[in-house]
Amino acid sequence: MERIPLKIERFIRTAEGSFEPLALELFKYQFDFNLPYQAYCKAQGLTPDFVQRWQDIPAVPVKAFRSSALATFPLGQAAAIFESSATTTGIPSRHYLRTLTYYEASLKAHFKHAIAPSGQTAFLILTPPPAEAPRSSLTWMMDVVKRTWGGPGSDYFIQRGRLDEPRLMRTLKKAEESGSPVMLLGTTIAFLSFFDYADKTGEKFHLALGSQVMDTGGMKTQKRQITRPEFVQKAGEILGIPEAQCVNEYGMCELGSQFYGHGSSSYLNGPFWCRTLVIDSATGQAVPEGTPGLLRHFDLANVDSILAIQTEDVGYAQKDGFVLQGRDPNAEVKGCSIEAEVFLR
Repeated sequence: MERIPLKIERFIRTAEGSFEPLALELFKYQFDFNLPYQAYCKAQGLTPDFVQRWQDIPAVPVKAFRSSALATFPLGQAAAIFESSATTTGIPSRHYLRTLTYYEASLKAHFKHAIAPSGQTAFLILTPPPAEAPRSSLTWMMDVVKRTWGGPGSDYFIQRGRLDEPRLMRTLKKAEESGSPVMLLGTTIAFLSFFDYADKTGEKFHLALGSQVMDTGGMKTQKRQITRPEFVQKAGEILGIPEAQCVNEYGMCELGSQFYGHGSSSYLNGPFWCRTLVIDSATGQAVPEGTPGLLRHFDLANVDSILAIQTEDVGYAQKDGFVLQGRDPNAEVKGCSIEAEVFLR
């Protein structure tokens, strides 16, 4: 019989299969081999013998990745360890991966679908290079897309923790003069730093048709606040890139997949191997579409850890995705967080 990891990889690559049976089989696999998760599920009476729907697979609160090694394999076999930035608590989450196969398959398939890069576009990346942040899932993501689709001139513009605004300015000016499209990728905060610099110098660009901006995440600091429409407007003013060519990426150290949105909307959509529920923290139950709650993601690319993740992100369901509204690090979902503290220590 074919093992579930191979089924998941084929599903991501070919869409051969169905989400729910694969999710239930992956849940059983993780219950059997991830012992802290097994204890957590047993404490709630939610074992593979009783869980019949993907929606009922026990979700682990994201903060459990800060205190426990949640892996289906001996940690010494890890091919990669991704860590969060730990901006809120000072304690990073750690996501152990035995192989990058599923992560890379997920990244490439959905990035290509959501952004459709031409393969001849220079990728100008506003993150550190991999050597400076080897445990960053975002840095690894940027390295993969750069190697896969980045054209000549692709480069990183953050080194030793600092954005090199003058060099980025020169690169953009050359691209503008040559009429060559570029794709700028980076964190929202890095883009805001560059926009501030451009405002001070009075520099504005009219980048070639086909140029794109992809910012990842939102504001994870209280020092700056900006809405999605404001960010898109600024990208148009400084770079000359229209709203339709602005992409927002939402991802997490604890997830193997990413979600993308376009333009000034905060609506995000994931790949077909992911599902998202919006949870009422008081009841622990899913709420109707349009009702705000905490996002709970089910990601089949999380083969080596846990597929069901209860986040601290707030939003509401819409169509086949969700609208991201913000973050509530103090929120606790009934029947989830308290037990996690006990059984995932």
